[in-house]
Amino acid sequence: MKINHRKEPFRYTFKEPVSFNLFIVSINGVPAPAKPVQALMYDISRSGCGLKMPLALRVDSNQIRVSLNLVLYEEPLQLEGTLRWGREEADNHYYGVQLDIPEHERDRLPRELRLLAGQSKIIVK
Repeated sequence: MKINHRKEPFRYTFKEPVSFNLFIVSINGVPAPAKPVQALMYDISRSGCGLKMPLALRVDSNQIRVSLNLVLYEEPLQLEGTLRWGREEADNHYYGVQLDIPEHERDRLPRELRLLAGQSKIIVK
């Protein structure tokens, strides 16, 4: 019998990135104006996600809280988190988000991911 020693949640890569509106909630604890930024999510897990957007943000020297409003499969989701890392490639800005999902919402994301997997819209890594 094989024992799984995995310490991180499974990461799911979207076959087609998901377009959504991202809002910067605060920078270093200071509230930011509520302006939507068009972003693309290319992967997700129960603890975080990877995204691409047109904004260049200084993640290394700022604590940036974000809100993600999206539909993965059928239910609208509003997820919040903190940008943990960023990198630039050919004028594209990529970021990693550590998600902070409230206890009462923790079942919704895995359910949406199972539905996407059933439709072969995501790849498990």
